[in-house]
Amino acid sequence: MMDRFALGDASSLLEWFPKIKYRIPTPGTKILKLNRAEISELLGMLDGVPLNQKLKDKIFKISNTMKEPFFLRTDQASGKHEWKDTCYVTDKKKVLRHIASLMEFHMCADIMGIPFKALVFREYLPLQSKFTAFNEMPVAPEWRYFVRDGKVECSHFYWVDDAIRNPSIKDWQPVLHQMHEISGLEKTKLERYAWMFGNRNPGYWSVDFALTQHFDWVLIDAARGEVSWHPADCIYNPDREALLAEQNKPKPNFDMMLIEIDKGGDNE
Repeated sequence: MMDRFALGDASSLLEWFPKIKYRIPTPGTKILKLNRAEISELLGMLDGVPLNQKLKDKIFKISNTMKEPFFLRTDQASGKHEWKDTCYVTDKKKVLRHIASLMEFHMCADIMGIPFKALVFREYLPLQSKFTAFNEMPVAPEWRYFVRDGKVECSHFYWVDDAIRNPSIKDWQPVLHQMHEISGLEKTKLERYAWMFGNRNPGYWSVDFALTQHFDWVLIDAARGEVSWHPADCIYNPDREALLAEQNKPKPNFDMMLIEIDKGGDNE
């Protein structure tokens, strides 16, 4: 069994994307693979060290071919919750600024940081978003499918209420819940896409799909299933019993606690 670091490495877009490219709908994608020296240079931006011209030229050679806006990530992550500062690039002249923010996210996202091997430039596909959250990130219908050796095990709506921060509208919860609705035909399509992904990528995977403004479902990301989120009550969640037990614990009654404190004060 692979350890967490090996599973993270196996989740790289460099591993799974070439196997499903042109077979399952995905955003147009251009990849800049990086050597160790170039990765060190990118991380050096966090210390104010400017990139050398050769690496800059490689980056701008690709970014200048992209239609604005475009989506920026590494082979591992996009830092999408910081949307307008990281992955959503509206001005290609400012791409280095976005890369620096992306590097900061990778260094802060885990205790050891998130290792990466490439910069990935993707076509931006507007989604069926009804509001934004976090740092102006569009919230849209997204589904995560878990597939093991070509067999779909479970699926979950991606956005849960507890995850939403800084929503752009007041009554956002009914809007989010409405996004959960999906037709039988759409489910069949996504199950087929997940099956196709699993047939070309052996092992256990989570596969994420999003709905575009044109009502097309596209594959936007994937990762090893062993390191991917399930809801607490999913029967395939390895931590299901512990999570449910935690959820079912009695909540502290802070009002009663304050009453007891007040009573104690009166007796002194």
